[in-house]
Amino acid sequence: MTATLPVVAFDGQRFDDLVFAKMSETKIPSVSAAIIEDGEVVHSRGFGWKDAAGASPATPQTLYGIGSITKSFVALAVGKLVESGKMDFHDPVTKFIPFRQRAFEGVEVHHLLSHTSGIPGLGSLEVILFSAFREYHHWLPIASLDDMLSFLDGVDDWAVSRPGGKLHYLNEGFVLLGEIVSRVSGHHWFEYLKSDVLAPLEMKRTFLDRSEVSADVDVATPYAIRGAKVSPTPVPYGSGAAGGIMSCAADLSNYVSMLIDGGEFKGKRVVAEDILSKMETPYAKWPVENYGGDSYGYGLMLIPDFHGHKVVRHGGSLDVYTSDMEYVRDARSGVVLLSNGTGYSMGLLGMSAVSLMLGVDPAELRAVKLETMLRKLEGQYRTYKDTLVAEVKRVGSFLMLSGEDIGNNIVLVPEGEEGGEARFFTIEGAARMEVAFSFGPHGVEMFFERYRYRRSGPLPPRVETMWPS
Repeated sequence: MTATLPVVAFDGQRFDDLVFAKMSETKIPSVSAAIIEDGEVVHSRGFGWKDAAGASPATPQTLYGIGSITKSFVALAVGKLVESGKMDFHDPVTKFIPFRQRAFEGVEVHHLLSHTSGIPGLGSLEVILFSAFREYHHWLPIASLDDMLSFLDGVDDWAVSRPGGKLHYLNEGFVLLGEIVSRVSGHHWFEYLKSDVLAPLEMKRTFLDRSEVSADVDVATPYAIRGAKVSPTPVPYGSGAAGGIMSCAADLSNYVSMLIDGGEFKGKRVVAEDILSKMETPYAKWPVENYGGDSYGYGLMLIPDFHGHKVVRHGGSLDVYTSDMEYVRDARSGVVLLSNGTGYSMGLLGMSAVSLMLGVDPAELRAVKLETMLRKLEGQYRTYKDTLVAEVKRVGSFLMLSGEDIGNNIVLVPEGEEGGEARFFTIEGAARMEVAFSFGPHGVEMFFERYRYRRSGPLPPRVETMWPS
């Protein structure tokens, strides 16, 4: 692919300002970041508190849960076993695990790696995570393969397609892949990773075991962000090969450098380049198209044409830890972001970093433009002579409208912005209703059903305290 934009010197100050601003807006306690260019870390720092109660600053060496970035490591472990001739990407999974369920007939290792088994997400990892925070109504005691197989009894009626079709993101599939790596290598999947991947990458601060993390003095306390309240939680162990690795930005920068260099690190080969090529091959369309052609390979997400460059990435969320990594091999650039809260999208910050690497204004990202538009529309609105009052709040990618005579929590879905007008729609009864906002000499105005509103001011500040007493 021919690049249409030059790679430019990374604007570290603008990136830092952006991260700090989004942390401040959304109450993220800390972020650790690393920017890689030409195989070297050119910019890294910790932002905020790894432990707010102790006011301890985060650093690039601070440990966080990396969530589903773990999947790329598991895919790499499978690839190394394929490279050594011990297995094949197209081996049936029944070759390694004695499934009782018909749903796994015809499912290959390839299908689990690419989330194309035909089995939809089953929710077991979500239950395990939320149960750790004491916030969930369900309990799943899954501690072994036999426990997982017991959980999977009944899945035959839930498969939605034959293997190789539409992508259905399946955390349970990567738990099974971890078991396959363990059985083929003769070692626990993480021990195999430690010896064959982490050691050559000099990743000495990457762990899975609770005892190793508990003994470390530089671990980010995880926080649950619920509105204006930010509360510490236990470290969410239990995700295993689907998302259980703990690491730091400094270690992951070595990993990204190796991926950029096609499997080599400091002149030594870690994995064959053709294995990485297979990992970076699109096998299924990603269900949410953020950048055009978004797809999934083996444990890696792919954006085929971002201003002339192929971007390879993966994010992770354990609800109280979020993470993101991106790399652009032809630009020899990459980014790692780790945080101890779910406030602002690390994926959007990561793509903002990629934009800065490629000389693109992050403000032009579609998601950022939407966010900016929604933010401009938040506030209190009043009709003629203040007869009626309404409030407009931003909730994710939507607006929520509440007001006298019109009701509460009306969802406004964005359609576009042009010619000084932002267009939305909602559903009234069984009908679609247009809602418009305009920007003119009277400021921001909203046209809803029969009414014309003018924004009278921002929303009142929330009064709930940020930190629990």
